[in-house]
Amino acid sequence: MKKRVVIICPNPESYITTSVCELLIRRDIRIDAVIVKRFTLKRFLDEFSRDGARLIKKIWRKLILKSLAYEQNDYENIIYFRSKLDIRLKNVKQLVKFNTEIMNVANINSKDVENLLTKLRPDLVVFTGGGIIKENILNVSGQGVVNCHMGILPMYRGMDVIEWPILNEDWKNIGLTVHFMERGVDTGDILKIHYIPLKKNDNIKSVRSRFEPIMVEQLVNVIDDYLDKKIVPKKQSMDDGKQFFVMSDKLVDIAESKLVNYKVN
Repeated sequence: MKKRVVIICPNPESYITTSVCELLIRRDIRIDAVIVKRFTLKRFLDEFSRDGARLIKKIWRKLILKSLAYEQNDYENIIYFRSKLDIRLKNVKQLVKFNTEIMNVANINSKDVENLLTKLRPDLVVFTGGGIIKENILNVSGQGVVNCHMGILPMYRGMDVIEWPILNEDWKNIGLTVHFMERGVDTGDILKIHYIPLKKNDNIKSVRSRFEPIMVEQLVNVIDDYLDKKIVPKKQSMDDGKQFFVMSDKLVDIAESKLVNYKVN
């Protein structure tokens, strides 16, 4: 029986989302629907209250500059990854040719989304961004909602979990975790942890850039392996690790200086 998923994403042209979608289709995994969170004034205000002025930079980079935001000589970023694998999907709307339903919503936890998932009954929901998933959606997401977290769980839950281990000089706990989402922040069952070593001349921007294609690969591999019953989820203890929040610009500068001075073994 064909494996079936639904995607939840924050942007129809997201390089991560479109790369995940194309690679899943190549694995013969059907995408029943893509749920796109619209960029509304409420969404902007909600995200601005969390991220502050950093949100403006994020919008400029992801929605305006797009590929121009990436270093052209960086052969490990998502642009070169897409080129290397000949990934051509540019907008999730193109998936309609595969009979994928596209739903644009202001609220990913709305009754419309709940009804769609109840109707489709996918094996998994794949989350590539868009906010907090609430219980009404978790309950109708097949075997669960899978997310790739830019940090090592359970030690680093929450926000800026690339910067926090660097600030803490916790060099061995930098990487990604593919996990199931639940009501708590990054507390769901772990499917796979992938450690990423630092490189000479790294800075925070280059580390974040290098994470993106690895996130795509790990998410696609884990989804495929989990649906083939090759992965057993591992529960997290609520007492393990801690939750981190958006780092102040001053602390980011300190973390950056520590990274620049770190001697790679």
